[in-house]
Amino acid sequence: MTLQPQEFIEKLVADTLSVIDSLATVSKHSDKSLVESRQLCSKIPSYISEGILRVAVVGVIKSGKSTFINAMSGRELVQRGAGVVTSITTRIRKGKKNRAIIHLKSWDDINSEIESCLELFPGKDESPPFDIRRTQDRQQLRRIFDTIVSAFPMTSQGLRPEALVIRNALDGYRHCLDVIGSDEQTISLDAKSFNSHKQFTADPARAFYVKDVCLEVYGKTINPNVEIADCQGADSTDPAVLEKIFSYLEAANLIVYCISSRTGLRQSDMVFLKRIKRLGLMENILFVFNCDLSEHENLDNLKVIRDKTIAELKLLVPDVRIFSFSALYTLFDGLGKRLSSKNKKRLGLWQEDKEMTAFCAKEYTRFLEGFNLLFEASRFNLFYANHIERLKIVSHILGEKIQLLLDVFSAGLLDQEKARKRLADLEGNARRLRVIVDNSVMGAVSALRREIESNLKNAFLKDSENITKLVTEFIRQAKIDSQPYRTGVDATGFNQILYMMFQDFKRKLDLFILEQVTPELKQLVCIQEERIESYFKSLLDSYRIDYVTMGASENREDERFSLELIREEEEYSRAADLENIKKILGLHLPNQIFSPEYTRAMQANAVTDFSLHSLVLFVSAMMDKHVRFSFTPGLDRAAGKIKKKTLTMMQRQIKAYHTSLRQEYFFPLIDAVTRDFKDKILQRFTMYETLNKDMDELFCLKQEEKNQHLVMIKKAKNDMIRIRALLDEFSMDFGTNAFECAVEISV
Repeated sequence: MTLQPQEFIEKLVADTLSVIDSLATVSKHSDKSLVESRQLCSKIPSYISEGILRVAVVGVIKSGKSTFINAMSGRELVQRGAGVVTSITTRIRKGKKNRAIIHLKSWDDINSEIESCLELFPGKDESPPFDIRRTQDRQQLRRIFDTIVSAFPMTSQGLRPEALVIRNALDGYRHCLDVIGSDEQTISLDAKSFNSHKQFTADPARAFYVKDVCLEVYGKTINPNVEIADCQGADSTDPAVLEKIFSYLEAANLIVYCISSRTGLRQSDMVFLKRIKRLGLMENILFVFNCDLSEHENLDNLKVIRDKTIAELKLLVPDVRIFSFSALYTLFDGLGKRLSSKNKKRLGLWQEDKEMTAFCAKEYTRFLEGFNLLFEASRFNLFYANHIERLKIVSHILGEKIQLLLDVFSAGLLDQEKARKRLADLEGNARRLRVIVDNSVMGAVSALRREIESNLKNAFLKDSENITKLVTEFIRQAKIDSQPYRTGVDATGFNQILYMMFQDFKRKLDLFILEQVTPELKQLVCIQEERIESYFKSLLDSYRIDYVTMGASENREDERFSLELIREEEEYSRAADLENIKKILGLHLPNQIFSPEYTRAMQANAVTDFSLHSLVLFVSAMMDKHVRFSFTPGLDRAAGKIKKKTLTMMQRQIKAYHTSLRQEYFFPLIDAVTRDFKDKILQRFTMYETLNKDMDELFCLKQEEKNQHLVMIKKAKNDMIRIRALLDEFSMDFGTNAFECAVEISV
C-alpha cells in the first residue's frame, strides 16, 4: 500500500460515495439509508483530521522532562535549567505560527481556591466572603501565612501545600492583577512575545492564576495530530496537583516517563508509578533514562545504574521499554549554531567521550523508532479503527441494497410477479416489525435501566465491598498522630492546631481517594458501559430481518455475494457506539467531590470538648501532684471527633455522587443509545419501502435501460467487494503490524 493511511481511507471514502451516487441514480425515490450512508462517509475524513493523539511527559521534579521536550522539538521551547520547576501542565501542538494561548482563571475561581485553604482558619474574619482584590483581605492572608509558617515551617517535603497556595497567590497577585477578569480570560502571545509564556509556566506564583497553557509551534518537528504535554513534577504532595496530572494521563494515548541517571529510580518514582499502574495506564508507557553526562565517569558506570533501574522497574512493569540517552546532549547537538558559547564548550567537552556520545545517539535513534512504532499502533486505534468499522457498516448496508436491486433487474417476466409478492411480504414483515420495535424496545430498555440501577446501588451500599466500604474502612483505620502538634499548642493555640490536624488528615484522605477509590469508580463505570453495549447487541440480534432474496438466483456469484452479506451483518453490525454518542451529547462523568469539609460545628464541638477535658486534667494536676497535665488526650479526642464527622460527611457525598452518576450520566446515556438504536432498526426497513415504490417504474423500463442499470449495479457490487477486501486488508496489515512493532521495542 503506497498511500499513507489517511490518504488510503479518504480514497475508500470517495469510492464508497461513488457507489452511493450510482445506487441513488437507479433508485428514483429517496432512500433514507443512502442519505444517511452518504452523510456518515462524508464526515470521516474531517473526523480523522481533527483527531489528536496525546503524549504525556511525566516524572518527578528535576528528571529532565522539559529538557526532553525541548530535545524532541529541536528548540528551547519550555523553560528548563537549575532552579526551574514546571509550574503548570503545558500542552504543545503544531501551529501555523508560533503562538502561546494562556487561559486564566476567573476571580471567583481564584478566591474559591484560596478560600478552601482558609476555611474556618482561626483569626479569619467570618464575613464578607474572601476576595484577594481587597487590601485588607490580602493583609489577612499574609498574617495567616505567617502563622502557618511559624507554627509548622516545613514538612518532610517542604512547605505545607496550603502555605504554598497562599504564598503563590500573594506573590503572583501584582503580576496578574491587570489580566484577570470576572470571567475566564485568554492571553495570546504571538511572534516576538511568544517566549513570554515562560513567565507563567515556570513561575509558580503566576502559574497559580493560570488554568491552562497551550503552545502552538510552527515547524516540521511536531506532527499535526499530536499533542505533547509537559506535566508538573509527579512527586508533588498536593492532591490537587496530582489530580490534574492524572486527569491528563487518563486522556493521554502515550506516556513518556523520565528518570534521571543522576539519582536512578527514587522512592517518589515508585510511588507515582504504582499510582499509574492502579489506574491501568501502564500499557502504553516508554521510559527515558535521562543520562547526565557530567555525573558519570564512563559508559560502564552509566550502564550499572541503568541496569539497576531496569531491575527495579520490572517489579512493576514486566515488559520495560526503556531508552538511555541524554536529553540535554541531544538538545545541544540539535541546536547547532543557535547554541550559546558557554553551552558550546559543554557540548565539546561531552563529545570528547566518543563512546558515551555514540551510545546516547544510538539510544535516541532507537527511542524515536520505538516512539513512532508505538505512536502508529495508538494512532490506528485512535484515528482509524472506529472509522474503518463505520465504513464496513456502510458497505454492508450498500451491499444489501445492491443485492435487492440485482434481484429486481435479474427477474424475468415470469419472476416479476413473484418478485413483487416477495417484496410485498418483506415490506409487510418490516412494517409489522416496526410496530413491534416501537412497542417493545422501551419495555426491554426498562429492564436494562433497572439492572444498571441495581449494580450501582450494590456498589455504593454501606456494607458493599466496593466504594463506600473502601472509604469507611480507611477513615476508621487512619491514624491522626497528635504527637507532632503537641508542642505547638502553647505557641499557636488549640484552634490552629486543630486546623492543621484536619488539613493533614484531609490530604491523606484525598490521596487515598485518588489512588484507591477513583480506579474503582472507573472500573465500575467501564463494566456498566460494557453491559449496555452487550445488551443492545443482543437486542439487535433479536430484531434481525431475514434478508432472503426475492427469487432463487441462478447466478452462483450473486448467491455467494448474498452469503457474504449475511456473515458481514453479524460481524459489522454495532448496536451502540457509546463513545460517539457521549461525544455528541457532551456527556461526561460527574465531578466526584469526595473531600471532607472543616465545618464550624466540627470546630466548636472539638474546642468545647478539648477545653472541658483539659480543665478537668488541669484541676486534677493541681490537686494531686502525681497527676501529670498533658494536652495529648484532648488532641486525641479531637482527632476522633474529626474522623467521626468526616465519615458522616463522606458517606453523604458518596450517596450524592451515586445519585448523580445514575441520574445525570447512565440514564441519559441509556436514553440516547435507545434513540440511536431505534433509528438504526427503522433504517433497516426504509430500503424495502423505497424499493417497492421504485419497482413498478423499474419493471416498466425498456430492456436497454434495464441493461444499463444492471451494468451500473454489477459495477457497484464489484466495487463494494473490492472496498470490503481493502478494508479488511487495512485492518489486518496496519493494525497487526503496528502492534507487533510495538512489542519489538520491549526490552
